[in-house]
Amino acid sequence: MSLTVTHEPDAERYSAYEGDELQGWIVYDHAGTTLRLLHAEVPPLMRNKGVGGDVVRAVLDNLRASTTDRVQPVCGFVVTWMRRHPEYADLTTR
Repeated sequence: MSLTVTHEPDAERYSAYEGDELQGWIVYDHAGTTLRLLHAEVPPLMRNKGVGGDVVRAVLDNLRASTTDRVQPVCGFVVTWMRRHPEYADLTTR
């Protein structure tokens, strides 16, 4: 599976597509310079295929490359994923 993760700022989300098919997304908001990751969603047929993790990784890589903002994981999936990937710990709010 080859996913393309796209930032959709007007919808305040990052979305993962395979071709034209939406495979998953993360909704966020801003609190000052903090990007709060509120909710990750992957349709039932796409779960357990790494889609959610791919979206989280893309969001965090984008954040690291483009801003000095920090991230606050609110969504339980994102919290768990980040605990399993401590290489992103430097991006979290203290």
